[in-house]
Amino acid sequence: MVTLTADETEFAIVDLRQVSSAQLAPLLEEEQAAWREQLRWDYRPSLALIKRHVDAHSLPGYVALAGSSRRVAGYVFFVCEDHKGLLGDLYVGQEFLPRSVAAAVRAGLATQLLEHTLTALEATPGVTRIEAQPILFGTESLAPVFLAHNFSSYPRLFMYKALEKTSEAKAPYTCGPYVPHTEWEIQAWSDGFFAAMAELMVSAYHEHVDSRINDQYCTSSGTLKFLKNIVVFPGCGVFQPEASFVALAEPSGVERENRPLAGAILVSQVAARVAHITQICVRRELQGAGLGTRLLVRTLDHLRQRGYEGVSLSVTAENQPAVRLYHRFGFQLLKNFTAYVWQKP
Repeated sequence: MVTLTADETEFAIVDLRQVSSAQLAPLLEEEQAAWREQLRWDYRPSLALIKRHVDAHSLPGYVALAGSSRRVAGYVFFVCEDHKGLLGDLYVGQEFLPRSVAAAVRAGLATQLLEHTLTALEATPGVTRIEAQPILFGTESLAPVFLAHNFSSYPRLFMYKALEKTSEAKAPYTCGPYVPHTEWEIQAWSDGFFAAMAELMVSAYHEHVDSRINDQYCTSSGTLKFLKNIVVFPGCGVFQPEASFVALAEPSGVERENRPLAGAILVSQVAARVAHITQICVRRELQGAGLGTRLLVRTLDHLRQRGYEGVSLSVTAENQPAVRLYHRFGFQLLKNFTAYVWQKP
């Protein structure tokens, strides 16, 4: 264990745009290892993007510099989109986290970085909403800071399933009332489904807890922006269209090309032979009829056939039907975390 000098227990919080990616590199390497060990996630592509923006001095945020050595002890960055501020990342090096009462002088470093960020976002003209999901922030509890700033909190679960050789289609999963397969035609994802997928998500998340966490779920324009972030851009790994599926509804009197989507599941690759389910949703009036189960079976079997070793997902704890479904499929909890939301009065 590295022993800090007395000088390195004092920190200066400065603008992130005052440092280079070279100064951040040791801390980012440690963060990369934490994502891999805790979440089975290869965070290198995201960190490469962060480094480019840091070197362009275009990324708003803060860093904590330790004493006269000016070592980077922690960092945070945020972005603003229209009316909303988003906490992008927050991480503090393990050696700078409090380990005992004697180390209390350096306690609260993540809290200090977060406090600076929330104060800046709340004072930003036009920002009326702030969303944050700090999955990795060390062992320091951030809840008191968010609650002091009048954020609402939503416990969430990061879950993982090791993929075995047995086909999911042969497993005895129970679901809701049986609906014949002819009710839905399941197809692989194509970009022609963007508009229909956006409309499906608005239906699926109407008055749902997740629409309180992410307000993009409330409008078609918002869901389109969300979809492009995970499908077109590397917002959540590398999108895998061949492992992503949509279910077409078949209402009478509607031509095939105009049929709405009944449900969908979208998947990205986040590490070698590890996938992440970025979205799974079913039209509101069809929820509980077993379509989510069938979509999950289709995707898990496809991933297994392609040699994937595991798949992860995140779910809001309040969404108990989804949590029970994932437990039935053998997903195990890897990490508890919390989503926080602030709405300007």
